Amino acid sequence: MQIIEDWNKLVKEHILTIDNFISATKHLHKDYTERNKNRTEIGFNVFTISSDFYYRENFHSDIIKSILNPQEKHNEGTKYLHAFIDLLNKKNNQIKIQKEDFENSIVEREKHNIDILITDEHSKKAIIIESKINNAVDGQRQLPRYVEIVKSNFEIVAIVYLTLNSSKRPDKNDWNKDELKIINPILKIIPAYEIDQSKPNLFSNWIIPSIINSTNIDSTYLLRQYGNLIKYLNTNTMDTVSLEIFYNSIQENDNLKTAISIQNMLNDLPEYLAIRIEDKYRERCYPFKSVWRHKGRDTVFEGFIFGELYLKLDIWCGLDGYTLYFWRPNETDFNIVTEFVEKFQLDIFKKFTFDRDRLNNIKFHFDIFEEKVLFEFIDKLLDSLKEIKEKH
Repeated sequence: MQIIEDWNKLVKEHILTIDNFISATKHLHKDYTERNKNRTEIGFNVFTISSDFYYRENFHSDIIKSILNPQEKHNEGTKYLHAFIDLLNKKNNQIKIQKEDFENSIVEREKHNIDILITDEHSKKAIIIESKINNAVDGQRQLPRYVEIVKSNFEIVAIVYLTLNSSKRPDKNDWNKDELKIINPILKIIPAYEIDQSKPNLFSNWIIPSIINSTNIDSTYLLRQYGNLIKYLNTNTMDTVSLEIFYNSIQENDNLKTAISIQNMLNDLPEYLAIRIEDKYRERCYPFKSVWRHKGRDTVFEGFIFGELYLKLDIWCGLDGYTLYFWRPNETDFNIVTEFVEKFQLDIFKKFTFDRDRLNNIKFHFDIFEEKVLFEFIDKLLDSLKEIKEKH
């Protein structure tokens, strides 16, 4: 008795640990699922079909610089630059950047090794842009070095840190207190794209407004193509935010062991579901001859014999639920099962769909938490087949 009590206590403690871990990480599931659900295809895009340079940092900096530059051949003047400033002002409402301070701006690439530097000699204001859309690591004291160079001639009103997604942050480990005090108030971290459209991002708050306000059809085309590219890169990149939080959570206590335990139980769950079906119908599977399991997770109702027909019901169990197949073994030339279903016009078969890839069966699916409905369905199916067998 003591052994049983100790075992039950151990099981309860393990279940409690699992419950606590699941509760603590439940929000990660929602975020991770949402990001994966929003994966996109890029379709016909000039950037992807011309080369693979779009993975490189310089590529994005070249494109963004060309769009922002009022002297560029898009002939839209400061229109795109002003839209970019609007985006920066959305990111941080405490410090407003005045558009008139950049009416005479010069936009340069790799000046002092800065990805994009925007300066205005009249207002003596500057904006530093560091592109990390390709997820490159920061150089040693990268932003403080840029600030030290630029502040000698200009007032820096914004340091823009462009990222692919919201997970990346500047490396501040080698910044001193004075540098933190100077940089943090003007630092604006801008992701290329955000699923949550209420959060400022390059695609929704710069590319889209620029497209709307464009009068040059070539510029509109380029903006649309580039917008599709950064959206594609963002939505098809691993969700490092959720995974980082999850990684940190499994380092606490014995959470890694708990997570592995959950993974193992999930792997075993389909077989357990199949066992539950087998146990329930082992002694009452008529008009089938027997119930057994194939490959662990497939519960087979074997041998419904009707005249020359020999039919089976397979229930494949998985984490996505139960898929039922009503079929005739060794029959692929024509759909004898379909003929059987159409002949007797049973309501129960109206829920099944024809499997176009396999002519010898029809199928139906239940979600994983619909076991009760599944059992009711199986009961009704057995009763219907029994009635056919006894009447004919």
